[in-house]
Amino acid sequence: MLKSITTLLLFVFWTSLAFARPSSYTELLDYVQEAPDQGDTNTCLFVASTGAMELIANKINGIKNPRPYGPFDLSESFVINAPVTVAKAFFETPVLKFNNGFGIHIQDWPFEAWDKTNVNRTVWNQHPNYSKLPRVTLPQIETIRLFHFGNRWSTYVLNDNHVEIIKEALWKYKSPVIINYNDENYWHVVLIVGYDDSLPGECYDTDPKECEDDIGSFYVRDSFGVKVELRDYDWFKVKGNAAAVVKAI
Repeated sequence: MLKSITTLLLFVFWTSLAFARPSSYTELLDYVQEAPDQGDTNTCLFVASTGAMELIANKINGIKNPRPYGPFDLSESFVINAPVTVAKAFFETPVLKFNNGFGIHIQDWPFEAWDKTNVNRTVWNQHPNYSKLPRVTLPQIETIRLFHFGNRWSTYVLNDNHVEIIKEALWKYKSPVIINYNDENYWHVVLIVGYDDSLPGECYDTDPKECEDDIGSFYVRDSFGVKVELRDYDWFKVKGNAAAVVKAI
C-alpha cells in the first residue's frame, strides 16, 4: 500500500512538470560510450554501471561522440572488483563504487568478455597489478531511486505512470537512468538514455496486431556491442521493475 501511494505521489509530481517536457529528449546520445559485448558472462550490471559513469564524465568534459579508448572509456572489471562505497539497492550499488574517486581505463584493464566465439569469464577476476594500475579521476555521483517493485525477475508490476516517471526524470536530471527488467526469465540491467514519443521501437507484445499502434520509444544502451537501440515503451512497462537516475553531484 505504501509503495502504491509513493508511486502515485511521484506520478503527480512528475506530471506537474509535463507541460515543460518536450516530446523527445536525445541530448545524452551524444555522450554514450559504446558498450562492449558481455557475451554469456552475466556482467550486465557492471557494464551498465560503467556506461553510466562514462556518459556522465563525457558530458561534464564536453566529449561528444566518444571514440573507443577515449579519455573516459573505463574498465568494467574495475567495477566488479572495486570496494563498495555506499550499499543501496542491487542495481544502484555498483555504480556508486566510482565514488572512491577514480576508475581504471580500459586499455590498462581490458574487458574482453566475448569475441563472438569464446566466453572469457576471467573478466570477473581482479587484475594481478590492481594497486599499481593508473587511475582515471572521475566526478562524484549519486543515484536517485525512482521505484523498485517485486524482485529482479518481476514482470507486469509497472504501468503507464512509470513510463512517464522515466521520461520526466530524463528531462529533469539530464542524466541516464539505470533500470532492471526480466527478459525470458533472466534479469538484465541496462541504461535508458533518452526517449521519443513519436518513434516506434521493437515490439514486445505476443500478438503483433497489438503493436500496430505502438508509438513512443526509449533509447537504450545495452551490453552487447551496440551503442544505442530503440525499445518501445511497452517493453519497459511489461518487463521492467526498477529504476534509478545516475547523476553527477
